[in-house]
Amino acid sequence: MTARDAIGLFGGSFDPPHTGHLILAERAADVLGLSRVLFIPTGTPPHKDTRALSPFEHRRRMTELAIAGNDRFELSLVEEGDEPSFTWQTLERFAAAGYVRERLHLVVGEDSLADMDAWRRPDLICRLATIVAMRRTGDGGIPPPPADAAVVFLETGANAVSSTDIRRLVAGGRSIRYLVPAPVEAYIRAHGLYRGGDPGERQP
Repeated sequence: MTARDAIGLFGGSFDPPHTGHLILAERAADVLGLSRVLFIPTGTPPHKDTRALSPFEHRRRMTELAIAGNDRFELSLVEEGDEPSFTWQTLERFAAAGYVRERLHLVVGEDSLADMDAWRRPDLICRLATIVAMRRTGDGGIPPPPADAAVVFLETGANAVSSTDIRRLVAGGRSIRYLVPAPVEAYIRAHGLYRGGDPGERQP
């Protein structure tokens, strides 16, 4: 992979990764001609209660299982660690490697785009990357993008699955078949994830 390639960065807690994540990444790669979409599990999200978050190793392994078999999907551990991970820092790493905004795509859900003003350094994020967002089923109008942002909206292939819903289903002993890839479902079952506590309080 070189800086001449157009790539996508898809970060998140991935607790767990689900079919909605895969649909969004595949649509972004297909529509924008991305050579790779890097799935980046966040080690320590700055905006979430890490006490309610599954250990990084579980989230890393589930992400690895979810993207297996797709040659355009790749796992990146650039945000692994105990210190809070900020999107602008990750983008700066790729910018330093030669990626310009037209070649560096930040893949997000529309809800994340709406909340971007609350992120650290949204101005820098929008200077460094093209934002790629997909509207979820049932969402209202498209929020106004940040000033000077380059935003691409994907209008098809939306999926209403959320990690929060999946954790609630598992906690309630309900089926998550087809909501996550089969290997991820088997991993959740084998390791007893999401069975205790109050998973409904955690975010997607």
